[in-house]
Amino acid sequence: MSENLARASTILLFGRVVEDIQINAARGSGASAKRAAKSASAGQQGVCCTLADRVAAEGSCLARIYAFSYEGHYYDLSKPALILVHGAGAEIGDAVTVERIGSAATGRAFASDVRVWAYDKSDISIRLDPETGTFEQILLDAETTGERVRIQYSGERVRLRGDRGSGNDTR
Repeated sequence: MSENLARASTILLFGRVVEDIQINAARGSGASAKRAAKSASAGQQGVCCTLADRVAAEGSCLARIYAFSYEGHYYDLSKPALILVHGAGAEIGDAVTVERIGSAATGRAFASDVRVWAYDKSDISIRLDPETGTFEQILLDAETTGERVRIQYSGERVRLRGDRGSGNDTR
């Protein structure tokens, strides 16, 4: 396939569809939902839609994304993220081309079940970063330790009464 200028802002996402989480959005019959579905089936996504349109578009699903490619560089994510994509993605297969991986050369071998999705950098999506662990780790430690607690008690709730400002009437 030939190069074109429109591909300069393309982001390629590498991952797999998460099959045990389904998006259950009201898939409206309005023009915007139809436009989003048409855009999703056309390969690269367009910037014409709102987030609600993206979620409601036909074929919307979550994929565990392991890496992405942009402007000729390939990046592995520090940990996989769930990102809203559309459709099953394209096979990378044995035909590793610039169009498929976004890079002129690579020493990487992709797993056979890794798929690729193409989006424009200005497209709207959702990223979910799953955390697993005990409630103590993923809720209590994450929300009640460190900077969050200090900010809450650093004087943000101090109010002065009257014009004296001497501190007698602070609470």
